Amino acid sequence: MGTLFLRGGTVVDGTGAPGRRADVAIRDGRIASISSGGDAPSAERVIDVGGMVVAPGAIDIHSHSDERMFVNNAMESALHQGVTTVVCGNCGGASAPVLGLAASELDRDLARHDVERTWTSFGEYAAAVERAGSSINVCSFVGHGTLRMCVMGAEARDATAGELAAMKALLASSLAEGAIGMSTGLIYPPSAYGATDEIVALATIVRERGGLYASHIRNEGDRLLDAVGEGIEIGRRSGVRVQLSHHKASVKRNWGKVRDSTALIEKARSAGTDVAADQYPYTASSTGLAVTIPNWAHAGGPLAMCERLRDPAVRVRIRDEYVETGRNWDAIVIARAAKHPEWSGRSVAALAGEVRRDPLEWTCDALVEHDGAIDIVHHSMSEEDVRFVMAKPYVAIGSDSSANAPYGALSFGKPHPRSYGTFPRVLGRYARDEKIVTLEDAVRKMSGLPASRLRLRDRGVLREDAAADVMVFDPARVADVATYEDPHRYPEGIALVLVNGEIALEAGETTPARAGRFLRLGTDAG
Repeated sequence: MGTLFLRGGTVVDGTGAPGRRADVAIRDGRIASISSGGDAPSAERVIDVGGMVVAPGAIDIHSHSDERMFVNNAMESALHQGVTTVVCGNCGGASAPVLGLAASELDRDLARHDVERTWTSFGEYAAAVERAGSSINVCSFVGHGTLRMCVMGAEARDATAGELAAMKALLASSLAEGAIGMSTGLIYPPSAYGATDEIVALATIVRERGGLYASHIRNEGDRLLDAVGEGIEIGRRSGVRVQLSHHKASVKRNWGKVRDSTALIEKARSAGTDVAADQYPYTASSTGLAVTIPNWAHAGGPLAMCERLRDPAVRVRIRDEYVETGRNWDAIVIARAAKHPEWSGRSVAALAGEVRRDPLEWTCDALVEHDGAIDIVHHSMSEEDVRFVMAKPYVAIGSDSSANAPYGALSFGKPHPRSYGTFPRVLGRYARDEKIVTLEDAVRKMSGLPASRLRLRDRGVLREDAAADVMVFDPARVADVATYEDPHRYPEGIALVLVNGEIALEAGETTPARAGRFLRLGTDAG
């Protein structure tokens, strides 16, 4: 591999330091030099990047692209944003290890894309990802919900001592095989069925091996502060480093609570608990329509839930029970429903109204028809809260999305525009236009900060001998253009993306390079 020379750009190195005019030489997959002026040192190729920013590639600390590389290994919507590493296994669900119900549920999901699973253990999954090839790097947490499904199915109860020991063993072996930590999804069964003590016991294993604990906390609405408190307690009791995922306050009556929740985080940090957070820069979330159904009805897994929903008496029981969405049917929009593509982009209220059905009854029918698998976009947050959280120095940027593409199988439906726009939106709208953060801090929040949280040893910062994961963008033009109505649109202003020194994206076009690696705790992180 020859030397590539990026000449005349402004280097924003991912540390938060002021940008500086410098040339960057890349050789053998690494940063060979960063220097001010001078001739290209026997470079095979020189690219003039005058007027551009040369920055570390974005590290998407909260991604759900776990199996996307088996469908389209270009990882298009992530790559076009300047993302060079995706962090998978979030919200308590991961692709490995898989046994029992975890294996059968994953196989059902993969079958929707005609993908056949070839792995059981975490190490086998990592090897499968590497065989598939990827335009960008991949790493993954182990999901707490996945561990529960491996050991005890989707039962709504505490784990026995034996079951907890089995989960610990699976977690330990997965960490030894390269998992970067453990995630929980405490609004999603079966992770939601785990008590604090169970999570502390598992988090202790993560701490012993230097991993990170990431949590979709137990509530992001009415009980936000209690849920943040639980996350902090898990960190304090186990000693594990804590990452509070996609921090926000959902539903209008809770807007403004992020001022109190971040105060809790800051108090814990001052007291010595290593806790931080991340966010996506939008006022809508995205999840499954099944979140409108109370946790108890999910016991046994999605198919068991759907069987319950066939019973009118069950529907009566769930009607008045609390769920985090508040069942604001006007604000719940269908993103993807396999059997009804015409539903995409329309609210549950509108769809139910057309057929003169009660929205909850319509939802139960829709879930039964789709075996529980319908994606939604939920408009539930405050723009003021988004800005407030973003300004916090310990908050990283993560998309909370899967890699999609404007063609092929991954172009289906109307997914959340964050899949295409997260990182350019921060660089353009929030840094350049609204000045919520500086450009240098915006870059740090999507590179150096997540790298430090994940302990990725040689990524996230541009320095000599670091891995050459690089994005080059036009600071005057960079912008997200994907919308809720038209989400499959690449951003503007991302000129060049390099992954491990190879050009993965140039002039808006994906190259054939598939230089991404699977990054492992113990060798690449930790």
